[in-house]
Amino acid sequence: MAGEIIKTKGVVLAIHPWSRTSHIVTWLTPDHGCVATLVKGAVRPKSAFLGQYDLFYTCDLLYYARARAELHALRETTPANMRTSLRGRWRETALAGYAAGLMKDLAPANGESKDWFDFFSTFLDRLASAPGASAHQASSEPPRNAPLAMLKELVWLEMGLLKLAGWAPDFSGMDMAASHTPFAIDLGRCGEGARTVRLAPGTVRALTRPDARSHGLETVEDAVRFLGVFLAYHIDTQPDVRRSLVTMLASSLPPACSR
Repeated sequence: MAGEIIKTKGVVLAIHPWSRTSHIVTWLTPDHGCVATLVKGAVRPKSAFLGQYDLFYTCDLLYYARARAELHALRETTPANMRTSLRGRWRETALAGYAAGLMKDLAPANGESKDWFDFFSTFLDRLASAPGASAHQASSEPPRNAPLAMLKELVWLEMGLLKLAGWAPDFSGMDMAASHTPFAIDLGRCGEGARTVRLAPGTVRALTRPDARSHGLETVEDAVRFLGVFLAYHIDTQPDVRRSLVTMLASSLPPACSR
């Protein structure tokens, strides 16, 4: 691979300044995992890269793979899916940023990353095509069900990531007729354990079918709390970041107005 020109697709996970005119762009690719590229002269007035990439774009790209280096040289990139409807939608953007951070930390390298690339692309497309997008962009007044919808998207994201990572909770032993059933966080399945919570049938349905319209806000919030505990136990995540995200998604006002 070293010394080759690599042609692939990538979703932009992060953009960082390298110098006054250059960027480091981190991509999630389907065949090489997370790849960091140096984009020289990215913000110069006549740069060929202007407008060709941004956060959450899916792009066709060419980069020069350097030997024994984590930073490769980007040669060319063309946007294939810009997801422009995400711009100006603060809940969706915050959730997409959280998902990008998880991908950067957890996605495997090389060809094993294809399922992760496909999953992340699907998730971003879900956010970009959420119902009421144009109305949300045109007005500062959010839809009345926006917090519920975004918390459902968070459950969909985290349950999908747990499945990809091989840590999905097993609810097959759940007694759906009981008011609550013990679930051992440390074992990942129903029953008593060193770290046990009690789950209601509605919470399990919200976890396994987050898109269902019947879930109320309280039930989805229970599912979000369960996932917070489960993720903290099984995966090395940043609970403070997630806690701030949940507070933001549940708010009826943009961050600047809620202070």
